[in-house]
Amino acid sequence: MATRRSEEQVVVNVIRFPRRREYCDDPDRAFLSSDADARRLYKFALQYEMDGKSWATEIWAYSSKDAEDRVAAMRRSLTMCGQLYAEVEAEAPTPL
Repeated sequence: MATRRSEEQVVVNVIRFPRRREYCDDPDRAFLSSDADARRLYKFALQYEMDGKSWATEIWAYSSKDAEDRVAAMRRSLTMCGQLYAEVEAEAPTPL
């Protein structure tokens, strides 16, 4: 995704591949996950502006509506918790 900014408008270019359009609800495996209840999660891209530059991050959500709700919650309550130094792979705890 490329972004071009002028003083009057922001233009975001999204590339679509027509042959893949029928698979919109079936993304590649890297963009799918599931929660502890086996509900499907999808990866969504987020974009924001800071210091005249466009930045991006990503979140996991159950649907487009859920992703929008999460963004709204972030607008209300997002805080920085600290710098990350490592990531450790672990199995999710099993119910007793």
